[in-house]
Amino acid sequence: MKSLSILFMSLFVVTLALAEEKAVQKYRNYTPQQINNIPEKERSSTVPIMYIWAAQRGLSVDSELLFGMQLNRLMYPGLHDYKAAVKAFQADLGDKPTGVLTVWQIHNLEQRSEMQGLSRLIFPDQFSSLKIDDIASIQGTMIIIDEQIAWPINHIKVICYKGQNYCRLDQIQVSVPDDKSFSQNYVIQENSPEYYNVSRWGQDSIDAEPRETGTGCRTTSMNLNFKTKEFYYITRNAGGNCEALGVTLPKLPKPRIAQIVDGSNIIREEFAKVQKAAYDVLASDFRKKVDKLITKEEKK
Repeated sequence: MKSLSILFMSLFVVTLALAEEKAVQKYRNYTPQQINNIPEKERSSTVPIMYIWAAQRGLSVDSELLFGMQLNRLMYPGLHDYKAAVKAFQADLGDKPTGVLTVWQIHNLEQRSEMQGLSRLIFPDQFSSLKIDDIASIQGTMIIIDEQIAWPINHIKVICYKGQNYCRLDQIQVSVPDDKSFSQNYVIQENSPEYYNVSRWGQDSIDAEPRETGTGCRTTSMNLNFKTKEFYYITRNAGGNCEALGVTLPKLPKPRIAQIVDGSNIIREEFAKVQKAAYDVLASDFRKKVDKLITKEEKK
């Protein structure tokens, strides 16, 4: 199933990220010139690509103007007093204020600058359900009970047909960038449709099993109750092959229960986290002034 393929790929990416972390720490305090002085063969095979790109931008003829504009966007005086702005930025990172940007600091500067362009997307958050004699439909946000879901900003649509004896599930989700992302942009992903055979069509509820069982690692069934408005998506161990791309998917200690719910508050809170993260990386002196002004207004 598509969801398992995504999970296997996510585990594989995590494994690669751990391997690269050592290189990230090793070269983080190098200046662009020091990165450039590394022999090309060694540089291309050992230096993280984000540092190579940062070094290239740091050595370009317009680097001071570019970084100055990015510093301005973070409310440092990047164009007015570049050297002072760099030192203030370095101090906010907890680094020694040398006035010369390292590749790690350039990478952070560009990320933080890009974060200021992240605003809330227009993303569906409707929750509804309908069941009549021969058709049923649900839409909402999927959560995983007692666990953290990989993509909290998501939208699910399920439609079931009694006559054709199947249900179709469609899902879209938004990947939110973090401090390890190369680019601070949202990525909207649309999963391939999942099909389920209806095993029971009751007056107020529907049960459905995956159309393709095969010899997979896990299997997922749906239990949809239109009377109580409880719509569950239950994943269990299937006993099949759990290894892909050199990564073994662990056995579930208990069934994983997901639920389709009204996600308007969930999605709003997730976008609020993004906005807060963008605010938190602004110049500390600027934030102190804003916070002081907000506190003053609240006391009135």
